[in-house]
Amino acid sequence: MLLMLATGWAYGQTVDGLYTAAVAIEDQSPSQVLAAKKSALAQVLVKVTGQTSSLKHAQIRLALAQPDTYLKHFSFATQVVDQQAQALLELTFDQARVDQLVNQAGLLVWGSERAAVLVWLVEEKQGERLIINELGHPVMAQIAAQAKTRGMPLIWPLLDLEDQLAIDAGALWGLFREPIFQASLRYQADAVLVGRIYQNKRQQWHVRWNFWLDEVEHEWSAKGAELTALVSPLQDRLAKGLVAKFILPGALKGAKAVTESQSLSQVLLVVEQVDSLDDYAQLQQALAGMVGISHVRLYSADASKLTFRLLINSQLAQVKSALDLKRRLTLVAEAELIQMPSEVPIWHYKWQR
Repeated sequence: MLLMLATGWAYGQTVDGLYTAAVAIEDQSPSQVLAAKKSALAQVLVKVTGQTSSLKHAQIRLALAQPDTYLKHFSFATQVVDQQAQALLELTFDQARVDQLVNQAGLLVWGSERAAVLVWLVEEKQGERLIINELGHPVMAQIAAQAKTRGMPLIWPLLDLEDQLAIDAGALWGLFREPIFQASLRYQADAVLVGRIYQNKRQQWHVRWNFWLDEVEHEWSAKGAELTALVSPLQDRLAKGLVAKFILPGALKGAKAVTESQSLSQVLLVVEQVDSLDDYAQLQQALAGMVGISHVRLYSADASKLTFRLLINSQLAQVKSALDLKRRLTLVAEAELIQMPSEVPIWHYKWQR
């Protein structure tokens, strides 16, 4: 069941707004605006790389001192916080320039197709354990807000009748794997996170996390007086695991060289079960709209099995990871041999209706 959750059901979500940010400002003075631009660029770089540690890179630090180089446009707006108006600076950065900066720094762009994490959150309060599913709850609100800032798609359980019959707070608190994975299957998530929260008699908060990604379980905990501070590091821990899986380590090594040479890679993409013209049109549209694919051409057709020649202007690992997250494509373990040069990679999938 865990294997099904980790592989066969990995569909992911498309994240919007990776290159935009909004920063609160006190006024529209040049110093305030410049500080907001730097903060916004830092937010974007963390979203695009998935790593807060990317801000420590020397080349990234130099870029943060000159945010206008990467800025596309900005505008002033207002938001209401605690019934009071607050000024905002909304900024959009140039995707091509930001991506180039990231690659030149020897880092890798985490594309818009991202793994989705299902979050089960349980709180023990006055001896009673409850599954949290209300945005009004401070912990859920904090996790959701941070995930939005980081460009990380989360799925929250509906807690409808089907969920209530499949699992309860006790099973989540006890980390009973079979009911947890059984209840999680319906959400088709790429990973599952279980969070447990309680406060001891000394008013000290305890937070424990269990994160399942593939067949690996990650576990960590924290305790302290401030619950907000205990929850804040969560996004870094999740991003670290997801980037390690979906952005292959080998791709990092060559990121800078590819950017400098601007060379194109060639891949053969085999897709089975393309049974109609509508299937073909949707598949062609999905491939043509993917970041990193510069050209798509039909190479051969054998009944419902189509082979496309792809020209890739990004890291192969990035594009492959994005394909693996497409809902309509299911990875096939072994590709059939095709009469092409052996150095051309072959990726093999099935089309799902």
